[in-house]
Amino acid sequence: MSNRRWLFGLATLLCVALALGGTAFALWLVQYARAADYPGATLVGDQTIYKYVPHIVMRRDSSYRTTDPFPEVYNWYSNQFSLGPETWAQSACIQMAKATTWAVIERQTSVMVCDTSNGRMVFVMRSVGLRLRLP
Repeated sequence: MSNRRWLFGLATLLCVALALGGTAFALWLVQYARAADYPGATLVGDQTIYKYVPHIVMRRDSSYRTTDPFPEVYNWYSNQFSLGPETWAQSACIQMAKATTWAVIERQTSVMVCDTSNGRMVFVMRSVGLRLRLP
């Protein structure tokens, strides 16, 4: 009987640990996805794509409109995601991008800021993926 209680206790602890870990991971994913929301901007549209084959990836594409000055928007995104200077510029748009890999976790961020007659348009793509490298 003692062994049964011991196994039941271990199984309960394992279930609680898995539930807490899953909840923490889900909260982190929500925070990761929402970090691209520019303060005070109007969300024009967004979509979140989950891909499971061949690698697990969560990607969020979103677009925003704001009346804040162009340099302020540019600096906020550059600092928020440590993107540094733009990777290219054309006409009234600039793009900043960064890709990082840590162990098996790959993260990509791309931000394009465009100056329009009605304000600034911002297009953000962020993805995080798990890429297992098999021998």
